[in-house]
Amino acid sequence: MAEHRGRFELDFIRHGARTTLARQFVSYPFHLTRPFRLDPAIPSLLTLYQQSSSGGLYRGERLSCRFRVGAGAAAHITTQAATIVHDCQGRPAQQRTVIEVEGGAFLAYAPDPLVLFPGASSAASLDARLADDAVMFLCDAFTTHDPRAEGRRFDQLSSDVVIRNSSGRLVVRDSFRLGGDALCSQTSPMGRWQVMASYLVLAPPARLPSQADLQCSQVEGRSIIGVSVLPNAAGWGIRCLAADAIAARKATDRLFSLCCQAAFGHSPMPRRK
Repeated sequence: MAEHRGRFELDFIRHGARTTLARQFVSYPFHLTRPFRLDPAIPSLLTLYQQSSSGGLYRGERLSCRFRVGAGAAAHITTQAATIVHDCQGRPAQQRTVIEVEGGAFLAYAPDPLVLFPGASSAASLDARLADDAVMFLCDAFTTHDPRAEGRRFDQLSSDVVIRNSSGRLVVRDSFRLGGDALCSQTSPMGRWQVMASYLVLAPPARLPSQADLQCSQVEGRSIIGVSVLPNAAGWGIRCLAADAIAARKATDRLFSLCCQAAFGHSPMPRRK
C-alpha cells in the first residue's frame, strides 16, 4: 500500500483590529471551511475547524500541519470531532506539526482526542518556535475504543513536543511512548479513567492564568487535573484524566477560556461542535 501524504498549512496576520487568514494550503484528507469570528469582545481572535474527509487516520499515512501566526495576530484551531485511528497493521500513522508564533501573537491549538481502535498506531511530533511575548495553548488527548468489546488493544501511541524560543534555544520538551498493553495492567497510568489529556500553556508571566485557576478547571467527580511549572519559567504543564469525552471537553473548554481571559482580558464564547 502506498503512503498517503496530506498537508494543512495556514498563515495568519493581523489586519487592523482583526486577524485574517493570509495563506492556506489544504490537501486530502484535510478540509477547511471558512474561518469564524465568534468573540465580539476579542475581535482579534479567529477560529478555524480542521476537518477530515477520510474518516480517521490509517496505516502508513504521513500527514503534516504548519501554522504561522504573525505579530499581534490571534488564532484558535480545533477539530470538528474526535479522530479515529484505525488498525495500522504495524505501520503507524504519522503526524508532524510545525508552528511559529511571532511577537505578541496568540495561538490555541486544541484538537479533539484521538480515538485509538484495536491495532491503532500513531506517532505525532510537534515543533514550535515562540516569541518571548507570545501566548500558546496546546492540547493533546486520547481515548481507546474496542467496537466489538473483545478486549483488543491499540498498538502504540507516541508524542514528541519541542518548544523553542525565537532564537532557537530549547525551552520545553515533552515526550512519551505508550503501548496498549500498559493500559490493561494494574499499573496503568489511566486507571479507571477513559480519557488522558496533556496541555501546555506558554506565555510571559503577565499573560498567564494562575495555577490555582487552572487547577480548578477540573469537572468535579468527572476529571482530575495536575498543574506543574514548566522549565525555564515558560508557563504551565497540565495533565488531565477524565471519565469520558464530555468531561474532557469541559476541562479543555475551561482551560482555553482561562488562557483567553489572561491574554485578552475577556472570556471566549462557547464553541459549538
